[in-house]
Amino acid sequence: GSLIEQLTTEKYECMVCCEVVRIVAPVWSCQNCYHVFHLNCIKKWARSPASQAEDGNSGWRCPACQNASTQVPKTYTCFCGKVHNPEWNRNEIPHSCGELCGKKRQCLDCPHICNILCHPGPCPSCPAFVTKTCECGQTSHSVRCGQSTKIHCSNVCGNTLNCGKHSCTQVCHAGKCSPCQLTAQQVCYCGSNFKEVLCGTKEEFSDGFGNFSCQNICGKKLNCGRHNCTQVCHPQPCQLCPRLPQVVYRCPCGQTPLSKLLELGCVERKICTDPIPSCGKTCGKPLSCGSYEFIHTCESLCHEGDCRPCSHTSNIYCRCGFKKKVTAITFMCDKRCNKKRSCGRHKCNEVCCVDTEHKCSLVCGRKLNCGLHRCEEPCHRGNCQTCWQTS
Repeated sequence: GSLIEQLTTEKYECMVCCEVVRIVAPVWSCQNCYHVFHLNCIKKWARSPASQAEDGNSGWRCPACQNASTQVPKTYTCFCGKVHNPEWNRNEIPHSCGELCGKKRQCLDCPHICNILCHPGPCPSCPAFVTKTCECGQTSHSVRCGQSTKIHCSNVCGNTLNCGKHSCTQVCHAGKCSPCQLTAQQVCYCGSNFKEVLCGTKEEFSDGFGNFSCQNICGKKLNCGRHNCTQVCHPQPCQLCPRLPQVVYRCPCGQTPLSKLLELGCVERKICTDPIPSCGKTCGKPLSCGSYEFIHTCESLCHEGDCRPCSHTSNIYCRCGFKKKVTAITFMCDKRCNKKRSCGRHKCNEVCCVDTEHKCSLVCGRKLNCGLHRCEEPCHRGNCQTCWQTS
């Protein structure tokens, strides 16, 4: 209203030239602060070095609000931007087209356009009323369109929580409901261990009886009824007994089929507890010892169960790689490391050292700048810190 009155009575001054803005003079209006300027004045200002933005890449600045723009005004338009070079009419607002404004309001959630005549300044708030629901969705209220405030009722939210079992007990609130804080007891797949977790905690896999793996041996009876499961706690059904006659097709070392041993007179197996016939050959299974160059194998005759410990010895380097020894276990040499520690003052002196950083564990102990106290930090390079004690 103040803008309309000053433009109509020719009392509004251009901020660039400080002259009165005449009714018939071409003008330009800033869309950020709504100040009105002479079109020629704003063109000169936009091209002048004083108007450039600080970074030099954002264009020129409005003289009033310092809002940066990239495009320099070229044409004289009405305030709503629909008509170029509007003619002045005594019964209309100066520099307006006399038609409905039609611009979108600044409110993000208002779908209505401005329904007053072309005007300077910001569009007024929307006069329409709309029905909005509260945050929990249980009640509805009639509010002014474009009102950004959230509506809260006094009811309990009641929405289902992340666990899918319990409901939210908070009063109508914004955003998502908090995770369920109740605790539930979960059992492992093998049924030997339990743990307390928050209700709704994602389960690894539920087989209807358990929810997580305890990483222990399952131990459930297999379908044969004579042996126990040796797998780590698992959700799937236990495997078939590995000793069933329909599962075992070869001798314990795997070199000879059982069908060939049956032809040689071996007794056919009926149940899983029957011994698996041996072929009589050397086992030959690779042992866990040895090296990449030479793999040790089992020298016992074909047998059931684990292989015996290896009877061979190997050439093994110490942990720092300085010495080599014929042994079956790792060993340490007696060489002391001569490399400097991280402080640059002391040697590492560690036996059979494999450290790469060589951090110094001694206390610095040098006098500080005060001359009274000594540095208590670990031994380090460079100058010590200033004394922090006061006197």
